[in-house]
Amino acid sequence: MLITFPKESTIIRADEIIRLCGNALRTKQPLTFSLKETIFIDPFAVSVLAGVIKQCKKTRNRKILYNPPENAEVDKYLSQIGFKAFFKINGPDIHRDTTVQLRQLNAIDPIYIENLIILIDSKMRLSEGIKDSFKMSLNEVLTNVFDHSKSADGCFLCAQYYPSSKLIRLCIIDFGVGILTTLKTKYGIWTDIDAIKLSVKEGITSRPQSAGFGLFHIRNFLKVNEGTLTLISGKGKVDFRGNKIATHRLSSVFKGTIVNLLIKANKRSFYFLSDEKDYIF
Repeated sequence: MLITFPKESTIIRADEIIRLCGNALRTKQPLTFSLKETIFIDPFAVSVLAGVIKQCKKTRNRKILYNPPENAEVDKYLSQIGFKAFFKINGPDIHRDTTVQLRQLNAIDPIYIENLIILIDSKMRLSEGIKDSFKMSLNEVLTNVFDHSKSADGCFLCAQYYPSSKLIRLCIIDFGVGILTTLKTKYGIWTDIDAIKLSVKEGITSRPQSAGFGLFHIRNFLKVNEGTLTLISGKGKVDFRGNKIATHRLSSVFKGTIVNLLIKANKRSFYFLSDEKDYIF
């Protein structure tokens, strides 16, 4: 079976990419993942592709092939973001200060989280309070994956800064039970979209103890930043932009959860917590 990623393999094409990957996960046929026609790929598509290939490799003796992109810049980017090294594909391992490379995490990795914060902080002006809050929020999102998603492979994530558009894209993907399964018993909800919308509210958690602030704080930051938080789980996709919420029903089920951040990065704004006393302008 040939799985051909679209020319523009980004979060905007999430429905198509998830459908293609669902086809790959359901079949037991030999697979060829092709990026031959791809001219642009973002951390969302890189993380999905990496995770799906890993899932498919679990089937013993299945033949899995990879067709690299013909576009030289995309091929170079896949080296830069660590995709080639991740799958031991021949090619240079290129490191840049605009990238946090693709990783599979099965537990909290403080160094990796710190690298994400360093990337974000290096392209923006963040107070110590904001940096600490962002770090704690990312840690909680990942803790939820490891403790409650029942994902056998943890999660896949990477991040990229785009100097021309001054945007940071960060994506976290797991192949667990999804948001609805995690929350429905405790909160009595029955649709993927309702579960996603609930998950960003303050204090929402499947844990008995106090928690549930990771996505809430990230969404609040992106409201001020005028960025976008996109959550995908099951057949639900929800974009949170400022105070606006856009919901979409996917054509295929994604068995797991995708957390995608689009952060506007510029040095003109200084971000700080409202109760910080030592901020400067």
